[in-house]
Amino acid sequence: MAVSVLAPGSEEVVGRPTFHLAPTVVDAPSLLDEGGSASSAQISPHTQLLDARELALDTALLTAQLIEQQARGAPTAIAQSGVPAAVMTVYTPAQIRSAYELPTLPAASSPLTAAQQASLGSGQTIYLIDAFDNPNASSDLATFSRVFGLPACTTTLVSEDTKLPLGAPEPAACTFSVVYVNENGLPGSRAPAYDASWATEIAIDVQWAHATAPLARIVLLEAQGASVAQLAQAIELATRMGPGIVSMSFGAAEGAWASRHEGIFASSVNSFVASTGDSGSGVCWPSTSANVLAVGGTTLSFSGAGTRKEVAWSRTGGGLSSFQAQPEYQRFVAVPGLPSAPRYPRVAAGPEDDWGRGHARLMRAVADVSFNADPFSGQFLAMTTPGEPAPKWYSAGGTSLGVPQWAGLLAISNAQRAQAGLAPLGLAQVRLYENIAPVKGWYAGAFLDITAGADGSCASCRAGPGYDLPTGLGTPNASDLLGLLTVD
Repeated sequence: MAVSVLAPGSEEVVGRPTFHLAPTVVDAPSLLDEGGSASSAQISPHTQLLDARELALDTALLTAQLIEQQARGAPTAIAQSGVPAAVMTVYTPAQIRSAYELPTLPAASSPLTAAQQASLGSGQTIYLIDAFDNPNASSDLATFSRVFGLPACTTTLVSEDTKLPLGAPEPAACTFSVVYVNENGLPGSRAPAYDASWATEIAIDVQWAHATAPLARIVLLEAQGASVAQLAQAIELATRMGPGIVSMSFGAAEGAWASRHEGIFASSVNSFVASTGDSGSGVCWPSTSANVLAVGGTTLSFSGAGTRKEVAWSRTGGGLSSFQAQPEYQRFVAVPGLPSAPRYPRVAAGPEDDWGRGHARLMRAVADVSFNADPFSGQFLAMTTPGEPAPKWYSAGGTSLGVPQWAGLLAISNAQRAQAGLAPLGLAQVRLYENIAPVKGWYAGAFLDITAGADGSCASCRAGPGYDLPTGLGTPNASDLLGLLTVD
């Protein structure tokens, strides 16, 4: 049966991936982690010099093809002189796990206890929503996994003949499936066309979802195009496939049409995660939905020892929706630019005179949380471009980099909750805002509160103590956060 998700007006609205790449090919990572030791967690991250010619490239939606094209151009005088213009840092999965206190990867040869399996997302599914096709997603994932000592993923087929919902994921094993979403919003047999930007986004989503929850099942849903209507079909298909975390690393300019898509986020057994955008202060759909966890971005500094330091990334999204009213759970924090909730009665979003002159309406604020997003403090990415025999390495960033990692974090939480006999998280924001944020000790343990940096010049564009628009509640201290999420 056809899936009906089309909202009038949304057919013409286009979603865009929200990644950035540092403007150079990165030196291949060492094979220190290849045997599954995660040894790179104990050393400083890779650094690399960039010259002025490379820095002339805008990192937003930068593709491997554009980087190669720039490299073939005539070198500038500064590039010829060898004088570096900037330094970038690139992190391995083990270093990111250490920085954000994710569960340590056990040695590859060790049998896993049930608790260790859960800490790696066993038995859970992450649905990645993307558009167009990356024909090398599986082979690049295999390279990424081998180099960084992650469990290999077995490719499994999901076709038009597959019965929905999907069966339960294989325990203690990673499987990877690519689903071509047809014009009826169902699994099809025709691969979408290739698009270099979306192929890059797909590679980031696949590799970093796996790096965060290495034993989770990954299902990549590729829409035939990037209209909101087509992306919404893919989202609804994911919920029909069964419980899991739905990861959405893209954004579209919000409009009144968005309210007609709210039904696709209503599942109680799925959690939804989306990026806030990479153009500085501002918001985008689907992160503005009250039922979606909105992920902003930071610039990370971590030496491999001690604690990490972060500031708000200058290009992260963040702001107030123009169409979505403030959800109940956000009344537990003070949102910059809005009146304190207890002082005013709640009203639905409406004309300005609903409040009277001088009073801001209570609207949905994003971000909710954040993660590393600066491509100059980026994370390794393996990418094979069409016609090339092997992948090259890049430094990935953008708010879309944090989305599959937060999806992986929620998948781990659901695995641990299942082990404790608890239901899936569903709307994780309720626990984050209502249970954790108001309790000073819990909040300080579960999050790094980002208090510096800005994504614009407005008064509310600056990170500060507690909740702020660029970084939300902050970045996860996963050890404490997972413990608090595994309690009802």
